[in-house]
Amino acid sequence: MRLISALFAFLFAATMFAQTSIPRPEHPRPQFVRDNWVNLNGTWTYVFDFGESGLHRGLQRSKGFDNKITVPFCPESKLSGVEYKDFINSMWYHRAVEIPAAWDGKKILLNFGGVDYFSAIYVNGSLAGRHWGGSSSFSVDITRYVKAGETANVVVWVKDDLRSGEQTGGKQCTNYYSSGCHYTRTTGIWQTVWMEAVAPAGLQEVYVKPDLDNSSFIMEPKFYGLEDGLTLNIKVKDGNKVVAKKSAKASAPMTVIVPVKKVKTWSPESPFLYDLEYEVVDAEGNIIDKVAAYAGMRKIHIEGNRIFLNNEPLFLRMVLDQGFYPDGVWTAPSDEALKNDIVLSQSVGFNSA
Repeated sequence: MRLISALFAFLFAATMFAQTSIPRPEHPRPQFVRDNWVNLNGTWTYVFDFGESGLHRGLQRSKGFDNKITVPFCPESKLSGVEYKDFINSMWYHRAVEIPAAWDGKKILLNFGGVDYFSAIYVNGSLAGRHWGGSSSFSVDITRYVKAGETANVVVWVKDDLRSGEQTGGKQCTNYYSSGCHYTRTTGIWQTVWMEAVAPAGLQEVYVKPDLDNSSFIMEPKFYGLEDGLTLNIKVKDGNKVVAKKSAKASAPMTVIVPVKKVKTWSPESPFLYDLEYEVVDAEGNIIDKVAAYAGMRKIHIEGNRIFLNNEPLFLRMVLDQGFYPDGVWTAPSDEALKNDIVLSQSVGFNSA
């Protein structure tokens, strides 16, 4: 009995170590969290493609490259394990991804927090999606290209021609060395990559608008698909206490107003957040999708030349936070580092950035 207990303890410890050894292990979208998700950060393989001939050479069908890189850190960064500082006009990533068997019958989404600049996503050799824009997140529905319980080959082709003048680059320097207010470039995957499983009629998004004057949250949900008898249940929570709830028949378009008694407001000095819980229930009463989120009750408006927060005048003391890190470039090395930017700026008297 002791041996079995020791074995379980070892397996639990090993699992916890594997989870914590993943860089940026936290859920990358805390305003829309499902339990059924897999973090794909960590070791990928890669190859540079300076001649942009990879497509003709069939790299989209690759099952692995010779070099290793740590995602989600760009190849220019120290944390990526590559630290290649020169211009990278094209590169390829690969990772073998296990699709959980329990995801059979679900919509399987492959999500990218950020890829600079153009990316083409191939799954088992087939083009699953394209995306333009280095600073916007995107999702690719890979359901048709994979099978639950099997391993899929995911290949990401990246093109990044900063000096062309035909794409945005922010503060990335068009010279080899940083100069003025322009800094080290970011190429390729620089934010978390993750998969999630969603019911075919699950929630796609919920746009939440706080209405402080009427003590309500106005919510605009969208679904991947609609079925007869579909219901959306919404709970607003203060810690473990449910302070408001509402149920409504799912439709498109859809607006749900959720009144909240004795509201607590959000401000820089007191950044209180309500926890939100969404449940999509089918005609038989089964919960087919469940999402955790949060929202702050706050109002910002302008009267004349004054800014008001929660109907009180607010004097903005602002700092420019350009978000470049010595070891991660565009990518903060940890969630704590992101938080520390705010803590440090508040400690010297700033209330906004």
